Amino acid sequence: MSMEPTKPATSRGDAEFVVVANRLPVDLERAEDGTQRWTQSPGGLVSALEPFLRARNGAWVGWPGVPDVEVDEFSDDGMVLHPVALTSAEVRDYYEGFSNATLWPLYHDVVARPIFDRGWWDAYVRVNKRFAEASAAVAAEGATVWVQDYQLQLVPTMLRELRPDLRIGFFLHIPFPPVELFMQLPCARRSCAG
Repeated sequence: MSMEPTKPATSRGDAEFVVVANRLPVDLERAEDGTQRWTQSPGGLVSALEPFLRARNGAWVGWPGVPDVEVDEFSDDGMVLHPVALTSAEVRDYYEGFSNATLWPLYHDVVARPIFDRGWWDAYVRVNKRFAEASAAVAAEGATVWVQDYQLQLVPTMLRELRPDLRIGFFLHIPFPPVELFMQLPCARRSCAG
């Protein structure tokens, strides 16, 4: 895996097609001696989209898998990887909290009772905004940006506000719940957004 640094992100990037997912298609691993290395991430999304992005000099925006680390944008054999840093508290509140203890059980009805915590919601909004800003920076004028899954449900709207020129798609990897379930979410009508 050849990893090359790219130019610093500007207000408009060069990528004509951008995938935005909670995780990058590679994971940053830290050894006990402090060294770091990138390893290929498993999963169907990576297997399906990585060859497409490489063939078109696309970009992937996502978290590198390790909290509290800043990693510069880099290129991997024709695909730009744009890491979005998360703190340990954000992983706890945005990912483990709102995404997996609120949205996941809510969307799956009765698997487990969803937990509603305003602090988790605030972290979810903050992290989604960071992903939207990163996506806006890497996408070329008129690019297609495809946002993945429930962890990033606010990104399309936030990205539209930043970059009205983009074609934005959203793919939810789990079934969207009936409106009766979704309306249990205190922020379902954006009353919590302020």
